[in-house]
Amino acid sequence: MAETSIDYSQIELHENIPLTEGEQNTIAIQKQDFFKHVPCILLSVLLLMVLIACYLLKDEFHHFKYYHYLLFFGIALVLYAFFYGIMHLVHARSVKNWEKDIQHGKNILTSIIISRHETENDEYIITFSGRNRKEKIRLPVSKADYLNYHVGTKVVMIYLKYSKTVISLKAL
Repeated sequence: MAETSIDYSQIELHENIPLTEGEQNTIAIQKQDFFKHVPCILLSVLLLMVLIACYLLKDEFHHFKYYHYLLFFGIALVLYAFFYGIMHLVHARSVKNWEKDIQHGKNILTSIIISRHETENDEYIITFSGRNRKEKIRLPVSKADYLNYHVGTKVVMIYLKYSKTVISLKAL
């Protein structure tokens, strides 16, 4: 693939533009909805793991004493607490990034797409050129944006810096 020549004098980055009321409401809704279903999902996954363990141990249950059942229940409880703690840390980091975005505002970047790729988890990543040769901005985008914009396209993008969210993407 041939390298795209980039005129760095045409690349503009406007930082710390205040968010509109609608954008702040969207972030507030994301904060509320992020952690809403986590306990139910963790409980259902843990229940599935316990059922698989019970199926694998079905011939050994007649040898179990009461403390084996207590141990089994305790392990399930510790696993639930461990995964719940990890999700709580992820939630805390996301909330911290959203608060930074509200405080610092959004950025507007006029740039050129220098690469794009799709991850194994159906995440679509586009890399935009920064203000100099060493600066690159990689952000996840929607599938529609990924399919519409190709390498070398000059675009105007509005994004949140800390939560790495693209608000809008338009070709010039």
